Amino acid sequence: MDSTRTHVLYPRQSQGSNRDGGSNSLSGIISTLVPTLIIAAVAFTLFLILRARQARVYRPRSDERLLIQERRTPRTGAGFFGILTNRTALPDSYVLQHNSLDGYLWLRFFKVLIVISFVGCCVTWPVLFPVNITGGGNQEQLDKLSMSNIANPIRYYAHAFMAWVFLGFVVLLIARERINFIGLRRAYFLSAAHAQRLSSRTLLIMGLPLEFTEEKALRQMFGASVRKVWIPTDCKQLEKDVKLQTKTALKLEGAEMKMIKQANAARIKQEKKQKNDAPAANNDPNHWIDAKKRPSHRLMPQLWKKVDTLNWCRGTLSELDRHVGEQQTEHLDLKHAKLTAAFIEFSSQSAAHHAYQTVGRESRTKFDPRYIGVQPEEVVWKNLSVTKASRKVKILLATIIIWLMILFWTIPVAFVGILSNINYLTNKVPFLGFINSIPSVILGVVTGLLPVVLLAVLMALVPIFCRLLAKFAGEPTLSAVELKTQSWYFSFQVVQVFLITTFSSGASAVASQIVQNPGSAPTLLAENLPKASNFYISYFILFGLMQAGLQLLNIVPLLMLSWLGPKFLDKTPRKRFNRFVKLAGIGWGSTYPKFTNLGVIAISYSCISPLILGFSTIGFCLLYIMFRYNWLFVFGNDIDMKGESYTRGLKQLLVGVYLSSICLIGLFGIGISKSRASIGPLIVMVVFLVAVIIFQILLDRALAPLEQHIPMDLLSENKFSNMLIDQNLDDENQMKQEQPTGEPSSREHSATTVPEKIHVDGKAPQPKTKPFNALSRRLEPLVQKYYESNKSIVPQADAEMPMPAYTSEEYEQAYLNPAITSPRPIIWLAQDKCGVSKLLVHDNKEAGLLSTDEHAEFDEKNKLVWNEETLAQAPIWERVVRY
Repeated sequence: MDSTRTHVLYPRQSQGSNRDGGSNSLSGIISTLVPTLIIAAVAFTLFLILRARQARVYRPRSDERLLIQERRTPRTGAGFFGILTNRTALPDSYVLQHNSLDGYLWLRFFKVLIVISFVGCCVTWPVLFPVNITGGGNQEQLDKLSMSNIANPIRYYAHAFMAWVFLGFVVLLIARERINFIGLRRAYFLSAAHAQRLSSRTLLIMGLPLEFTEEKALRQMFGASVRKVWIPTDCKQLEKDVKLQTKTALKLEGAEMKMIKQANAARIKQEKKQKNDAPAANNDPNHWIDAKKRPSHRLMPQLWKKVDTLNWCRGTLSELDRHVGEQQTEHLDLKHAKLTAAFIEFSSQSAAHHAYQTVGRESRTKFDPRYIGVQPEEVVWKNLSVTKASRKVKILLATIIIWLMILFWTIPVAFVGILSNINYLTNKVPFLGFINSIPSVILGVVTGLLPVVLLAVLMALVPIFCRLLAKFAGEPTLSAVELKTQSWYFSFQVVQVFLITTFSSGASAVASQIVQNPGSAPTLLAENLPKASNFYISYFILFGLMQAGLQLLNIVPLLMLSWLGPKFLDKTPRKRFNRFVKLAGIGWGSTYPKFTNLGVIAISYSCISPLILGFSTIGFCLLYIMFRYNWLFVFGNDIDMKGESYTRGLKQLLVGVYLSSICLIGLFGIGISKSRASIGPLIVMVVFLVAVIIFQILLDRALAPLEQHIPMDLLSENKFSNMLIDQNLDDENQMKQEQPTGEPSSREHSATTVPEKIHVDGKAPQPKTKPFNALSRRLEPLVQKYYESNKSIVPQADAEMPMPAYTSEEYEQAYLNPAITSPRPIIWLAQDKCGVSKLLVHDNKEAGLLSTDEHAEFDEKNKLVWNEETLAQAPIWERVVRY
């Protein structure tokens, strides 16, 4: 059949006709859009209905009970649409002031994507749409809007010059954002709220020579500005014992809660049998305990040996409490092997940065790597002893593993790409002939929605594996783990989700013709690769509509907090408490790459198939609205990245510029076989690509030192950075005000506190030479301009973010391995009317264990309930410390 005739007849094809060569672009997009729109509408409607009823799911950051944990000011009430649209009343900087720097930059990242996409529409559509539509090709439906409809290569000049304009704009916008980020981060780090944190003036140094694993040597090395030194010890055995201690305590707690519930159920059942409401006749707690149902378990590996769970756990836990306590004392006395790392607190932020910038350059011994601003909760303690050489080898090995994964992952991902254009293969692959009889609507779902879903499933487990590899590679902090994951997962996304899928989708569309005439492969691919953009239009529809709707609905937390958790999973007060107080967060290493790759796709296809920019604009706008709401009301920040994921994401967006340029160069090069007129556009794009590479190399060299260091003269001029901290142990008024009266805690907090009395006294010594090159110094005034302009939006200590104050225990134990400071576990049970909980608490205390049944109980329906209004009085409540 003539191919032209096939194109004409395709829209009216009857079932069973040959679809080879036809376009399914419009039907595929519509088939993806309709179900996605329905799902998104249902999700958004449910969200509006449930938002007022499920405050813990949809407005946890407005909950006063959780604000005790966060130590934030409560939010003002506002309607949903007002929150989303009234920028003046609630700007994005509110997230920066009351949540985190990373949350604010995440919203700004979407603004960058929106600006890129929208400007791309304004620039490319008026020029490239008319050029493509009148290009003289035989494409149909949405494919007429792409470059594949160009028959005369002379028209490629339009695409080349539009690439100069638009891609040049993208490069300059990203450069501007990187410079603004440097200014913003300086303003944030030098603000009073941040400068007085313990982490802001603490330096982590690794790779210490043995002679420097003594506090005296480190003090001599760094001088009088050192306030405190923490030298970590080898806690491998202690960590194992603490893990077993916790596991045993939870096992005992779960077994006893099961006994209490069974006893209470027996009481309720007996009372129902009585004709009146009088209490049961026998009030002895042992009466309600069924000895036959007493918990028991088998010991590993002696599966034949069965023991009483309560007695075994009590005996084991009592012994572990004693053994762990002895080890903790030994580690506090530094009686165990020391690691080749140290946490060094300085008297001021300025002194800490001076040491950070000069120690490696001015000392004969290289203290490397070193980090500043590391918070205790993000330390990967087992990696502190990894040497620099070992870390390099492990990172190399992990990178090889990742690239092997990328290589072998090509097979299933290529299948997904083929599926998006499977209707083109039916002519030459006989067993796929049944596809010709599938109705167009169903075929649209198969080629549009199904590949997108399959691709998402294929990508789900990759970041988990990347994080494990990053920890294996010896990264010492969770933020470093996330950054490594971000780099690896982005490579995975670009290669698998974009390149492999694009090529396989375009190749499958012309597979039968390539088989007939292999020499025509380059020309055919040049004509059909732009068609692969149809798949990514569906991808933007899915992410923009469905993801935004489902993320707003927050279906998993909704089920966990209101149904699945209470009914099936959270059988103890501890589990209820932990699920209630934990705020949802974002895994930066796995989230940034997914959306950065969407930006790369939009930029890459901007001049090849400009229609994608319209869908990306809408999709990014919807995602921005969804994330804005969640950062205002739902999300917390599990790992403080200090904005580094943002700047890495900006750099990764440039991959889209390079890929777009390379693709255009390739397409123009293939066009030379049609006409020598393609040589001109080819030269134009080669010049552009070379110019961008040179510009980017120079810019990276200029910005690298500005991103890594804060200028010492700026630190010296900032009064907060030079405030010398005097830890005074005689003032407890502030802590008494913050800590609720009668607060029980699993830790025995010191009665004294360490409020940070501030005195402006002197300045840190200046390094001999500025750590900036000539280009950096030329950009410094621009960075300084953004620094001044961003001062107004950073959190202020007297309002949004109070000055940190630490108890003496919190200060002394700040940078100790958590295994050393782990408290004895409390067995938290729920009260019952049978008195069984009282009996079990007594037996636990007789065994020397900490136990209580306060602040939780079983109601008359035998359901576990606890008073969420007295959150701070829960036995396992601990004050959140802002290090």
